[in-house]
Amino acid sequence: MTTLFLFLSFIMASSDMTNQTALQKFIPPSIDCWKASDSSRLYTGEEIFDYMDGAGEIYRSYNFQQLIVQRYACPDQEEILVEIFDMGSARNAFGVYTYMQGRGTRVNIGQDGEYKMGLLCFWKDKYFVCIRIEKENQQASKAVFDLGKVIARAIPTEGKRPDILKHLPVNKYDVKSLRYFYRYEMLNIHFYIADGNILLLNDSTEGVLVRLKDDKSYFLLDGYPDKEQTDSAYDSFLTHYMPDSKGEGIVKTENKKWTACVKEKNYILIIFDAPTKEQAMISLDTFKRRLP
Repeated sequence: MTTLFLFLSFIMASSDMTNQTALQKFIPPSIDCWKASDSSRLYTGEEIFDYMDGAGEIYRSYNFQQLIVQRYACPDQEEILVEIFDMGSARNAFGVYTYMQGRGTRVNIGQDGEYKMGLLCFWKDKYFVCIRIEKENQQASKAVFDLGKVIARAIPTEGKRPDILKHLPVNKYDVKSLRYFYRYEMLNIHFYIADGNILLLNDSTEGVLVRLKDDKSYFLLDGYPDKEQTDSAYDSFLTHYMPDSKGEGIVKTENKKWTACVKEKNYILIIFDAPTKEQAMISLDTFKRRLP
């Protein structure tokens, strides 16, 4: 029994080392005067909560796989913290990125790099990367950028953006407002719908939420794998969110604005907070015409 336990422990340790090595290859031992100040730390699955408490739920909602953390030190300079999240797929990495985006200026690092006040974030392939310093200064900020470029180059391939984004006319919405998800908990963080999953979202569905430029209303597009699930989700939304609409899919809400909903093929399209009934229907028609 002791021999079996030692063998299983060795296998588990070897697996952890392999995973760590896979992520470790993206991290250089030094950048400028900054050198790795201690060994990297690997977190997998539920262990993410040991590192970031409640915030880990965001990553778990996108099927987080593992995280490697590396700190860099330079004499008389800011510490640099690097976090590389393996999200398992490009759509998950992109989803986490959209949760974070909109806070800074776009930079040409990785895919959709963004920088603000000492924090550089980007995604590439199935990875989401954050590099940060507490206080900005010219030398430390440059090191953050240099480190980001090295890591981005080390990730060999780019990830494909979700196909659902092709149905959005870019000139109609604020690009920084885009949020991609497939679980209702994430949708509620960005725009509260209901306590329950009334749109029947799950790992086989996907959704994108944007804010429109013209009237500041919100547009939600949900895609489903088949007509049966689309019909069920549409009926559920009308029943729970707009029971007074008499099945027409449009209602004036308590804030004196309009919510409208239609289904088209395997998609549900919803406008929230439109200033008028007419504008809600015009916006829905604009988006509906872009569906395949």
